[in-house]
Amino acid sequence: MKTYKISEFAKAIGVTRQTLINWEKLGKLKPDSKGKNGYRIYTQRQLDEFLGINLSIQGDKKNENEKIIDILEKENKFLKEQIRTKDEIIKREQELRLMADKKILLLENKETPKMEIDNQTTGLKKWWQKIF
Repeated sequence: MKTYKISEFAKAIGVTRQTLINWEKLGKLKPDSKGKNGYRIYTQRQLDEFLGINLSIQGDKKNENEKIIDILEKENKFLKEQIRTKDEIIKREQELRLMADKKILLLENKETPKMEIDNQTTGLKKWWQKIF
């Protein structure tokens, strides 16, 4: 099995030598053994385990990011639908306003019988009642 001196192991996992010493003191990651000269010796198994834990954490973060993106996409779709609905309401309100203006104008000019004007606006009123 391949072994690593402290500086080699630190480089392989992307931390400093001092960080490994601090982790050893805290009991987070201890060397597999110490050589006759007192050098800390780490193994390939330790490296694989450490990198596996990091990959697992990175995988969890990726899954969290995907979930956040999915939520944001759903929220975006919902908001677009709300805007579309509001735009439709505004359009219908403008149509109602136009019909009301026409009705007023026609009544003032007495060019169209009142019954015909009422029939024109009834459809829009029914639509408006369906929405609310």
